[in-house]
Amino acid sequence: MEYLDLFKLIKKGKLGSLYLFYGPEEYTKEEALNQTIEVLVTNLRDMNYQMIDGTETSADDIIAASETLPFLSERRLVVVKNYPGLSGKKAGDEDILKDYLGRVPESTCLVFYQRGDVDKKRAIYKAIEKHGEAIEFVRLSYSDLIKWTRKRFQSFNKKISDDDLQYFLMQVGNSLEDIKNEVEKIVAYAGSTPDITRESIDKLVTPSPELTIFQFIDSVSARNKDDALRQMESLIEQGQSIFGILALIARQLKIMLLCKGYNDIGYSLQQIKDKLKGQPYMVHPYAVQKGMQQSRNFTIEQLRQYLNQCLELDYGIKSGKIKERLGIELLVIKMCL
Repeated sequence: MEYLDLFKLIKKGKLGSLYLFYGPEEYTKEEALNQTIEVLVTNLRDMNYQMIDGTETSADDIIAASETLPFLSERRLVVVKNYPGLSGKKAGDEDILKDYLGRVPESTCLVFYQRGDVDKKRAIYKAIEKHGEAIEFVRLSYSDLIKWTRKRFQSFNKKISDDDLQYFLMQVGNSLEDIKNEVEKIVAYAGSTPDITRESIDKLVTPSPELTIFQFIDSVSARNKDDALRQMESLIEQGQSIFGILALIARQLKIMLLCKGYNDIGYSLQQIKDKLKGQPYMVHPYAVQKGMQQSRNFTIEQLRQYLNQCLELDYGIKSGKIKERLGIELLVIKMCL
């Protein structure tokens, strides 16, 4: 079952007895849980709703909570948060719980609520999938993310241009919780002004590592070694590891190579965006636009050379032949020659 179908069931009040909520989109997952609580727990919340910390409980506790009858209500909701048996860490009494999951009473709705992903090879996951519904809360597609974010701004009677909306999402990322928080921050700053500007985005939103990489590549193309080193230092201050920085540089170089290659065979910018936004690339359209612009400053041979240097440095650091910080600084200097 997809999570959109779950919301339809919640709205109709036709929830079953066993569910697993998991996946990377925490905001939508939490919204699903809140709506489930609102629909099922209509009376005497203290008696008919039980939240259990999965990291500090036993199979017997979960079973006892599930077997407890609702009080002056049709249903009882039991939520088990972050059960270890679903994240690759086997619980000692996991088999007892696994065998029980096919017998959860109709008067109970038992929800396993996991932060992030789960191990689908585990027996407990397979049991939930067999007897109930395992629902993955995935990130929105880029087009849906655009619509969701625009509606969020519109709910505050604010307008934002298409270009600035893409720029905003490039800075914030694709987490709905992060987007929600940043929208509210910018709206508060805008006050009675109806339009959201790039100036307010730059002033209030912390640049994402991807955006800093764009600035880094711009500095490299201008052969500005000092600026490029400053951008690298900024990434380190943002908490990026040397390997993380190396991966970001290599990824943008690959995007630039793809843009240049497709452009050389006659693809338009929009066609390249459409080509790279899907599998297996999954590249943000703004990143494609920047990649297209930046690729004009380099030859294909230069881009391949830089990419090979990234791979050589990765191997050199992992094999102990060069220190991380020295290696990345030398790479930056070589790219600016």
